[in-house]
Amino acid sequence: MRRYRIASWLADRLGLAITLVVLSIAIIVMGQRGMLGSLESGLLAPLAPIQSFVSGVFNNIYNTLNAPSDLEALRKRNAELEQQVAQLTSENARLREAEAQLTVLSALLDYARSNPNRTYMAADVVGRDESLFLSYILLNRGARDGVKLDDIVVTDQGLVGIMTEVTANASKALLITDASSAVNVRVQESRAEGVVTGQQSGELRLNFISVDVELKPGDLVLTSGLGEQYPSGIVVGQVASVRKRTFDVFQEADIISAIDFDRLETVLIITDFDKPEITPLVGTPTPAP
Repeated sequence: MRRYRIASWLADRLGLAITLVVLSIAIIVMGQRGMLGSLESGLLAPLAPIQSFVSGVFNNIYNTLNAPSDLEALRKRNAELEQQVAQLTSENARLREAEAQLTVLSALLDYARSNPNRTYMAADVVGRDESLFLSYILLNRGARDGVKLDDIVVTDQGLVGIMTEVTANASKALLITDASSAVNVRVQESRAEGVVTGQQSGELRLNFISVDVELKPGDLVLTSGLGEQYPSGIVVGQVASVRKRTFDVFQEADIISAIDFDRLETVLIITDFDKPEITPLVGTPTPAP
C-alpha cells in the first residue's frame, strides 16, 4: 500500500511538472505574439530561465537540421585551406631566407665599397672540414673564376683565412683559427707588432708582444702586412684578456674575432693581392761601400 502511495505521488508530481512546462511554453509563445497585453511583464519575468533554456534547445535543433549535409564538400574545402596554409608557410620561409641572405650580401657589398683599393669576389661556403675544429671551409669558386692559391678570404667583420687548394670550380681555405695558421699583426693603439696564431681549441692567441707594451682588453688587432701572406689593415680581432709576467720577455693575449667561423655562409675573396717577393732579399749581404 505504501509503495502504491509513493508511486501515485510521483505520478502526480510528474504530471504537474509536465503541465507547468507546457503552460510555461504556452505563456512564452503568447507573450512573444503580444497576446498577453499588460499581464506580459508579470507572467514572463519568473519564466525567463525557462525561456532561455527552451530558446537554446530550439536553436540547437534548428542549426542541426539546417547544417550542410554535404560532408564531402566540407572535407574538400578543409583540404584546400590546409594546402593554402602550407604554401603560405613555405613562401614565408623562403622570404625570410632571402632577407637573411640579402643582409649578408649587403654587408659584404658595403665592405667592398669602403675598401675600393682591392678587387673582391663573393663565394658561398659549400662545405667544411670534417675534423672537430672545422679548420677549413670549401667555396664554390675556383680557377675558372680567377681564384688562385694564397688568395685572401675575408668578410665585412674581418680576416677569415687563406686559400690553400684550388680546383676548376671550387677552392679550399685554411681558417686563421687552425693550429697551423700564423698571421703577422699590429695592435692599432700601441702600433706594437706580433703574431696571431690559431689554437687546437679554435681560439686565437697574440704572441711576441714585448712586456713593455701596454696591451689591454678592447685593443684592435689588424694585419700588419709584414711577410708574404696578408695585406695590411684587415681586422683580425680584439684583445680579450692579457697574460703578462715581469720575468718574461713577451706577453700573451687572447683574441676574439667578430666572425662566427662555424656559421660562415658567404665570404669575399681578394683576387688582386700580389704577394711581395721578399724571400730572395732576406739575408742578402749589404754591398761594401
